[in-house]
Amino acid sequence: MNALFRLLLPAAVLFAATAVVAEPVKFSDALYGKFQHQRCLQCHQFNSRSHNGRAYKSHSARYLCDNCHTLHITGLPRGEWMAPDEKLDWTGMDARKLCLLIKRNMGSGDVFNSKLADHLFNDLRVNWALDNGMTPNGRFPSLPGGSAQWARDVRAWAEDGMLCE
Repeated sequence: MNALFRLLLPAAVLFAATAVVAEPVKFSDALYGKFQHQRCLQCHQFNSRSHNGRAYKSHSARYLCDNCHTLHITGLPRGEWMAPDEKLDWTGMDARKLCLLIKRNMGSGDVFNSKLADHLFNDLRVNWALDNGMTPNGRFPSLPGGSAQWARDVRAWAEDGMLCE
């Protein structure tokens, strides 16, 4: 019996190891905390009346952004620095509502449509928030993991079907 046990044990361990299936990546696990980070919210709250965004506190001339948010500070060429519309302020939304808002506002199409992918990976403002964060008043705290972790999390979420659970 002892010899049979020694013979079957490696097979049982191998079966148990292969039987474990990785859970799909959900927005709430991989990205929700990043979307709630100060660097994301500073822009997404900007035009929000309900959350007293900067457009209603210190930036009353919000369409003159390039006068302060210069290439030297942000790394963005003139004309690129605009904050999102007020409808894209997700302050206080739970993970599911935020995920659905993102998917709804980026259009439809393939599982990871090109408009959403372009914004999350190539938009100069998103890259600024991930890697720079410099403002005329100094640098905001970094997003944990930076752009490399961001890219891994976004890709994993997209590859697993963009689940909003």
